Amino acid sequence: MRMSLEEKLRNSELIEYHRNTEGINDLLIVGLNDSQGVNTTLSPFKKGLLEYIASSLRTKDFDPLVINAFSLTINKTEHIDYFLKNNLSLEAIKLSQIYSAISALEKLADDLNLPRFIAKVANIYRLVYQAQKGDEKIGITTSLRENSEPTLIYSSGVNNMMRIVGSNPFAIKEDYLFRNVKPNFNHARAKAADSSTVTKTIDSIKTNFENILGINQKTDIYSLGAYIPKSLDSEEMKLFKDLILRYNESLKELCEEYGATYIDTQKTADKYNKSKINFHINNAGQKALANEILFKMHRKKLHKTPSYSKIVKPFQETNLGLRGIIDDLGKDVSFMSNNSHKLMGAYYYIRGLEMLIEKRREKIVFIKVQEEILKRDIRKKEKVLKKKNRA
Repeated sequence: MRMSLEEKLRNSELIEYHRNTEGINDLLIVGLNDSQGVNTTLSPFKKGLLEYIASSLRTKDFDPLVINAFSLTINKTEHIDYFLKNNLSLEAIKLSQIYSAISALEKLADDLNLPRFIAKVANIYRLVYQAQKGDEKIGITTSLRENSEPTLIYSSGVNNMMRIVGSNPFAIKEDYLFRNVKPNFNHARAKAADSSTVTKTIDSIKTNFENILGINQKTDIYSLGAYIPKSLDSEEMKLFKDLILRYNESLKELCEEYGATYIDTQKTADKYNKSKINFHINNAGQKALANEILFKMHRKKLHKTPSYSKIVKPFQETNLGLRGIIDDLGKDVSFMSNNSHKLMGAYYYIRGLEMLIEKRREKIVFIKVQEEILKRDIRKKEKVLKKKNRA
């Protein structure tokens, strides 16, 4: 899809808007944190949502700073809070995306009873999320605080909701087929009908919004709604479709309260995801969604839509980095481990163990990130020592 003259004009006006008084780049684009922003096609080198947005606003003399934290595993609302609290570096975020992809493929291999070593193919993401020199000095929280008007593409909450329900749009069909012999579907149906499922999810998003705006009140948040995938396109799945609709309505209300811009993704999904076994939009859909967001960005910036009416408390980070992330996830693991026995009923106990395993996988991602950075630092020190010895 080529860029139209209207799109080129719109993007050039956005670029000029984000030049400061000295004519220097003053645009920060942050993506948090669902897999909706990840290119999941067979060619991982094609652009994802954030890359399309950034490339549309990049010229020879204008290069926006991009912090892409979209992830295949580290994709829930609490992860956003941990990233912000610990001021995680761009280097660590990129490495977590690599190990997140490996972890996601390991889980898929486990689910399909395949050997885990096939997950090593996800190392190809090292070419996609290649850390650049200086990334270790770029902190996500510091960057948000120091930018005059950060742009934040927010897509989180759906994975939280699927965790509560205990299934996803891909697995729910199989759960339905085996509903008379396995308890999965009945559990998912009960959770989907429970009004607290959406309430808990929206509350966690609200905490994200509070923290983001507490860092920088002038952050422009563009929040992606959830779409109903083809896998739910049947009468027996109506309860789950209704769950997504209730979620979107609640998210719209939250966006209005905090001055965020709600992005309806349903039309894009209807056009760019015809699959019943994959609930991610294709590459063309990523580009179309990027154009939708750029349109909303232009309207907000150039037409000066009303600013935030909600004043939030200033956010205080710890700046502990990776060590803080690992500690936070460790506390989650300990809490879930100590309370799993309190879940009543056999299947609830099984779900508790599944969530505990999931949380441990998340912690392992960052332990591996830490190990890789430590090994790199050791190699650097060894090189310095060798040079000294030669001298």
